[in-house]
Amino acid sequence: MAKTTRKPQDISEEVESVVVDEVYEEPQEELQEEPMVNLDQQVTIKSIATWNTGFARLLGVGDVSIPAKGSVRLTRNEVISQIQNGNSLFNGIDGFGNHATLLICDEPTKKYVGFEKAIQFSDAAVKKIFDIYSQSEFESQLQNLIVTRAEKRALMASIHNQKLNDFSKIRFCEKYTGLSLDKLEQIEKENR
Repeated sequence: MAKTTRKPQDISEEVESVVVDEVYEEPQEELQEEPMVNLDQQVTIKSIATWNTGFARLLGVGDVSIPAKGSVRLTRNEVISQIQNGNSLFNGIDGFGNHATLLICDEPTKKYVGFEKAIQFSDAAVKKIFDIYSQSEFESQLQNLIVTRAEKRALMASIHNQKLNDFSKIRFCEKYTGLSLDKLEQIEKENR
C-alpha cells in the first residue's frame, strides 16, 4: 500500500475553511432598550386658549376643566389615551400635535406620542419671529406658526404681554387675526 501524503499548506487551508464555516456567526447588534415611561406619573398640560377648555376623562371619572391660559396636571396615561382617541385639543389640526390648543409640557410624553417636532405656539417663538428683519419673511413665518383661533388670540396676548413694538408687524398681526390690541385689552378687562 502506498501512502499518500499531502503538503502541509493544503491541510491548513482545508482546516481553516472548515473552522471558519462552522464557527462564523453574524455579529449581533446590541439592542438598546429605551427606558420605560411611567404611565402613572403626572405631567403638566398648558392651554394657550384665552377661554376655558375641557374634555371628559377616558381613564377616570369626571371631566377635566382647564381655565383660560391655565394648566393642569394629568397622568401620562390619560394624556396618551386622549391623543390615541383623537382629542383635537391635543392632536392639533393634523393629528400629529401641530397647532394644538393644549400643550404637553413633558418631553418624554411628547416623544412617546411623536409630538417632539410638532409646530406649537410659544411666547419664545413669537419673539423669534418678531426679530426677523424682513417684513415679507416675517409675514410668511407668522402664517406658518399661527393658524388656529386659539393661536391667533394667544399671539395678540403675547404681543401685549411681551410689549413688542414694531408698528408694521403688529398691524399685520391685527389684520391677520382680526383682533386689535385695544380690543384684546378690553376683552381681558371684562374677563377679570
